[in-house]
Amino acid sequence: MAVSGQAFIALLPELISTGFLIVVLLVGAFGESNAGVAAGLAALGSLAVFVSAAVLLATGFSGSFFGGGYVVDPFALYFKLIVAGSAFFAVLAAARWSGRTGDAPEYLTLILSVVLGASLLVSMRDLFGIFLSIELATIPSYAMVAFDRSRRESAEGGMKYLITGVIASSVLLYGIVLIYGVSGSAQLSDVANTFTGNLTPVALLGLGLMVSGFAFKVSAAPFHFWTPDAYQGAPTSAAAFLSVAPKAATFAVLLRILLEGMPGAAPTWTAVMAFLAIITMFVGNLFALRQRNVRRMLAYSSVAHSGYILAAFAALQGGGAAFAVQAVLIYTAAYAVMNMGAFLVIDLVGEDAKNYNGLVRTNPAAAASMGLFMAALVGIPPLSGFFGKLWIIIAGAQSGSILVYIVVGALVVNTVLSVPYYFGIIRNMILEEPTSETGGSKGNGAVRFSVYVLAILTTFFGLLIIPLSALVKASGLL
Repeated sequence: MAVSGQAFIALLPELISTGFLIVVLLVGAFGESNAGVAAGLAALGSLAVFVSAAVLLATGFSGSFFGGGYVVDPFALYFKLIVAGSAFFAVLAAARWSGRTGDAPEYLTLILSVVLGASLLVSMRDLFGIFLSIELATIPSYAMVAFDRSRRESAEGGMKYLITGVIASSVLLYGIVLIYGVSGSAQLSDVANTFTGNLTPVALLGLGLMVSGFAFKVSAAPFHFWTPDAYQGAPTSAAAFLSVAPKAATFAVLLRILLEGMPGAAPTWTAVMAFLAIITMFVGNLFALRQRNVRRMLAYSSVAHSGYILAAFAALQGGGAAFAVQAVLIYTAAYAVMNMGAFLVIDLVGEDAKNYNGLVRTNPAAAASMGLFMAALVGIPPLSGFFGKLWIIIAGAQSGSILVYIVVGALVVNTVLSVPYYFGIIRNMILEEPTSETGGSKGNGAVRFSVYVLAILTTFFGLLIIPLSALVKASGLL
């Protein structure tokens, strides 16, 4: 089958990321002193992917390619922007640290590899293509978590992530194979013809296994157990990036699978999502309350926020479906800026809770930024997290389902549960006296720049709500 010029344009973000990751790797092969060049090229590459996706979105480019297995639409391009933007800040944050290790080109190549896999993932309409794209995004992330050879926690977290990841991938693949066996096709349009009305036991088993595999990828309980060790052991830039970009892409493709491939089975999978959402929210927040390590606290916090997004999946029914899709898009973007910013502050201050005592007096800029991120993660208006939760509540109210009302109630309860550990950081920064652990910025200028830009985006996120809502209507998912 001949590949048309349109197909090359459709693959532009992926081709750019592939080209840059090869160039960055080659730079490392020709000398150990090229860390700065590699970092510059990686930053330029992630920015080029962002710009290419933005141009395709602005020009209205769309289409289905390769037999319908790959699609370019506003929905896919939106998530490619999130992935590429997150990668840009991750590269900036990682440049100096990876340069000191002597492995900057290799580490930065891993980031671009995740970008390639995640960009492909959000455009896939074929179940086996989805699986391959997930693995392309996940396999480099194992190495990213274990990359810090100076810390035992890094190797431990990477090993746990790898072992559980392999098991989860096997479960996901088995579920996809069962769905393929029932449907006779891996194309979502063909799967939709089978997943209607009452499902056969094999179809239910396939759906359950597939959802379980995805639950691992997005750190949903009870499949979350790898998350705290992986995020605590990983380099800070890796934890920040992996908590945002691959997770956003996975939520995107799961949304596409359910709405395009299984709309007739919505009563079944919305009930599953409601159960997962409630369990995930409570597990994430209750364990986060016990943490004294800020990095580990943010890891459990990311579990809780996966539960909030799953609450929007539970609301994909009745009159709330349109708002639920908007909620997924808005929350993933809001979560990206506030959570990535919070993780990067750790590079400036440290991960021990004592490091934040009296921070407003020793490092006011970092303290103000962290305060914004903590308030946004709670959902204080008018910060970014508020709009994500508001859209989920609206979607739940319009769904007309008692079960979704329970999920929304659990979301409100968990928001209150999260206040002590988020605002505990703010309290310590303001009211506690500085200790010997409290100090000035430990990161470089690129890290500070990333933190401050993300703090600005978190603060003024409300200005993006109208264009994001318009984008959902143009996505064609509903």
